[in-house]
Amino acid sequence: MRLSRALRHGSQGYADFLHRHALDEVAARLGAVNRTFHRAIICTAAPHDAAEIIMATGRIRQVIRMAPPGTPETAGAERILDMERPDLPEEELDLFISLFDLAFVNDLPGALQAIRRALKPDGLFLGVLPAGDSFQELRAAWALADSELDGEPALRVAPFCSLEQLGSLLQIAGFALPVTDTERLTVRHADALSLMQEMRAMGWSNPLRNRPRKPVTRQRLALAAARLETAFSDPDGRIHTTIELCHLAGWAPHESQQKPAAPGSADVHLGEALSACRLPSERK
Repeated sequence: MRLSRALRHGSQGYADFLHRHALDEVAARLGAVNRTFHRAIICTAAPHDAAEIIMATGRIRQVIRMAPPGTPETAGAERILDMERPDLPEEELDLFISLFDLAFVNDLPGALQAIRRALKPDGLFLGVLPAGDSFQELRAAWALADSELDGEPALRVAPFCSLEQLGSLLQIAGFALPVTDTERLTVRHADALSLMQEMRAMGWSNPLRNRPRKPVTRQRLALAAARLETAFSDPDGRIHTTIELCHLAGWAPHESQQKPAAPGSADVHLGEALSACRLPSERK
């Protein structure tokens, strides 16, 4: 199930909200970079005006809007880019932006390597994808429901990479100066079914091959919804859900970039530096 399903359900609003939130954050970060990017790609299923929003930063001279497979023509994309089989030119881009299209790629290390190869030396990659504790409340509710009915939990909500794993993948892909940080959002829904419907609309249903094959009966669905609403309802009756967005940044290597100091080249021993940071009463 692909993220581009979000556009087919765009009237529900939530999918577009999440994309726009991530895009605004990327635009803010890009605006803080003191350089001009001549040729860029942004790959995302939504929003349709993503290229215009990025161009408004004043940091890019040309941007090509691409979208994952299955995206409707009304999405405004110039072409389709399947990150399972990325067809990208080598060393032709100054900037590559990815919004959520890497979330469920089977070969994430390979996709990141393809992006790095597409960048010119000192080119920049910026990406956003769900990570870590995203939808932990829904995961817990389904685990409780399955345990009550079958005696053990089942994998009904796809797991997400941790911040540490994503940082390691950037390094493995060959990016220089990799940076990862997370942003925790709390999104509220009227009820459990609204949350589940919007997850399907975003294309974030469980894509794993070893997911449970049993049809979800009304009894199972009702039990999971009840557990979610009991444990994670706010005083006004709406349920809250955690979404952890991971922001990725990395540069294609270039000789002008900062290099880490060689081991043993420090002028001050670590013990002396730590001692200087202690309060007078703590020093011996």
